[in-house]
Amino acid sequence: MTIIAFANSKGGVGKSTLCTLIGSELAAHGSRVLIIDADAQQSCLQWAERCRVAGTLPNGLLVEPVTKVQELTKRLHTRDDADIILIDVQGSMNDLLTTAIVASDLTIVPTKATVMEVVETVKLFEWASNLKRAPLRLVLNRVEGIDRNTVAFTDAIALIRQHRLSGLSTLILSRKVYEQFSKDAGTLSQIGKDPAKTEQVTKARKNIADLIGDMLQAINDLNAVAAQ
Repeated sequence: MTIIAFANSKGGVGKSTLCTLIGSELAAHGSRVLIIDADAQQSCLQWAERCRVAGTLPNGLLVEPVTKVQELTKRLHTRDDADIILIDVQGSMNDLLTTAIVASDLTIVPTKATVMEVVETVKLFEWASNLKRAPLRLVLNRVEGIDRNTVAFTDAIALIRQHRLSGLSTLILSRKVYEQFSKDAGTLSQIGKDPAKTEQVTKARKNIADLIGDMLQAINDLNAVAAQ
């Protein structure tokens, strides 16, 4: 059983979309995936409902809401119906976030590559450093192709390095197909049925697959350190 949390104290960084994208791709490859929506906005749950109405929610993917620590703890102890649990949790420094981080094998912290977004991410990393375990990894999300040539991007990277934030190497690019997915597509492969979007979807799926590979490697590395 693998548990991965997604957290950020700032909205608009694409946290919930990234969570559902990863859950959808894992389910498409045969994993039984449970997304626990512990964010007050319940974006993952609303996405799942839209997909159910559209008939596109992938088999093997469940999305359930929790609002209290007791509910989250209970669900994490009754997990025989899932191979992988993804927890979408609001980044407010509270007991629900603490429970999600401590229970997870890895906590993904998506952020945009701007100083303002990274400053908020630094706060979350510093707060989590006081927990008994906090396997946080930053992921740069919604990166525009031109961003990497800007001073703003360079400044954000410098701030990440200054605070020695642990991150994953894969950047998630900003893509129109991700926006379409977040409506009610259910899977990227569903969008790829349109011949005009096949190439875009192929690149988008590879981007997500690369991130999943980074995440699994990070979990393996953390487990190896813990076993020493």
